[in-house]
Amino acid sequence: MKAVALKWWISLAVIACIGLASGVAFAQNGQGLAAVGAISPANPFPRWYMDRSGLQLGQCLDTTNPADPCVLGIVAGSPAPNVLPNPALPLSFPGNFPTEFFYWRATATITGVGGNNANRALLVLSTQGGFGGPTLTAADGAAAAGVFARWRLRFLPGGLVPGATYTFTGPFGVTSIVADGVGAVNFTADQGCIPTPGAVPPPCNFAAVLPTTNVGPFLVWDPAVAPIATPGFIGDGLIAHSVINSPVAQNFFRVSGPNVGGPGVNVIETNQFVNVIGKIYVRPATVTTLTSTPNPSIVGQAVTLTATVRPAAADALVPGGTVIFRDGATSLGVVTLVNGRATLVTSALAVGTHSLTVAYSGDLEFSASTSAAVTQTVNLASTTTSLTSTPNPSAVGQAVTLRATVSPVAPATGVPTGSVTFRDGATSLGVVALVNGSASLTISTLAAGSHSLTAAYGGSPTFLASTSAVVTQTVNAAAPAPPPAAGTDTVSINRAERAGNQLRVEGTTSRLANGTFAASVEIHDGTIVGGACTGALITTTPVSGGSWAFRGTTTILGTSVCVKSAGGGVASRALQLK
Repeated sequence: MKAVALKWWISLAVIACIGLASGVAFAQNGQGLAAVGAISPANPFPRWYMDRSGLQLGQCLDTTNPADPCVLGIVAGSPAPNVLPNPALPLSFPGNFPTEFFYWRATATITGVGGNNANRALLVLSTQGGFGGPTLTAADGAAAAGVFARWRLRFLPGGLVPGATYTFTGPFGVTSIVADGVGAVNFTADQGCIPTPGAVPPPCNFAAVLPTTNVGPFLVWDPAVAPIATPGFIGDGLIAHSVINSPVAQNFFRVSGPNVGGPGVNVIETNQFVNVIGKIYVRPATVTTLTSTPNPSIVGQAVTLTATVRPAAADALVPGGTVIFRDGATSLGVVTLVNGRATLVTSALAVGTHSLTVAYSGDLEFSASTSAAVTQTVNLASTTTSLTSTPNPSAVGQAVTLRATVSPVAPATGVPTGSVTFRDGATSLGVVALVNGSASLTISTLAAGSHSLTAAYGGSPTFLASTSAVVTQTVNAAAPAPPPAAGTDTVSINRAERAGNQLRVEGTTSRLANGTFAASVEIHDGTIVGGACTGALITTTPVSGGSWAFRGTTTILGTSVCVKSAGGGVASRALQLK
């Protein structure tokens, strides 16, 4: 969570210095804190603070654990004094709430300062909540709530050499302080929203404590040293114990200076800390649900997956963070929650059944959870097959092109693959692979008469089979050549073939009435119409001894030719396509 600018009463380094004889030089090296939680529904303080190692501590206001690790004195049998204004009533805000409480605290005490066991050195480190206002209590209201980080050094009732400089080494740095005129030190540095008597201050910016140098990371009991902390806590407020997590590898409290431990003893030290207080924050549970629409679906159809994440218990907060949608163990995608919901649309589900889940990753406020599995059924897509034949009607021997088109039936999408079988009744004319959903077959073997043609799509792993409606193809018998006109010659076409744009037409003409042959013939596209060749002229070729022939290329890709002799005769014939 991002730190923000601090206001006048939450100055980053407001220092209360009491009874210092001369001066103080300090250099704390706490790393600060990483994030602060939302406001608790039970009181006006944040639910938690997190250090930069990821340790998340909540309000240490435990009222049920018999060990009383928060040292509230509320639990029956606790040796600590009860901190509530009215010990006979349960904890509540604002009616029965402590003047201060801790997110984290650690203190260390060294006795025998100056050689007198009545004198002691005290180090206090904490992140704590309190109130600023007329009474410095919860009676000042929610607006008076503040959180600050404390660093305190005290030598009471004295025992130091007045005016001498002493060096204090602790978990977050080294400090030099000059003892006052009675050989005492009383130093406090608070950072954040500091409780100040008087008028209720402006509302606390609870993120103001994050950049503190007084704390970070939180010190906790050394887990390698017995006893271990009560489960859910970082230590115990009533038991001395060694600690870990100093960012400068100084998990101790040391004081050095003239006669600090008595005559000639210039160093005193302890690695035992008491009041190590902190309750590990347990993020509230969540419930994650998943829906899929439509279900069942067909292959290629867009399916909308919707995840909803809500707190398991009533809470004003809405879970944030991300969810991951899965098909079995396969990730379908990661989506950020918006107002507790996330949606993913996929059309990539294969045919079959799919066990879909959505997993919430959790955030700093809420714990992770996973939905129950939703079984998504994906069916094959339906298809339609259509068939056309060209030309229709046709003549015997004329090339007929059959074209099949296979299309998905909405809401299916995609392009069907596989093959199509063309049939004349029950007789297969050929099997052709689909290309971009279409297949073509050209035939010139249909006999004269009526033919019931169909195209049958065989299906694929994603598309169902289908068969076209019947197309009736009419094939007419070849028309006899018209009788030659009086005084004209007769044209015979003996060969007529086309392979692509290569044309070959050969034949003969009869003699004219004068006993000679016509000089040439014209080759046209098409058939005889009204006794003449009316189609486009392809070429003119000479006649030699009554025979003529043409072999060459043509841009006119017809299916029949009409030949007209210069002597007046005409004939036509269907091309054999190769």
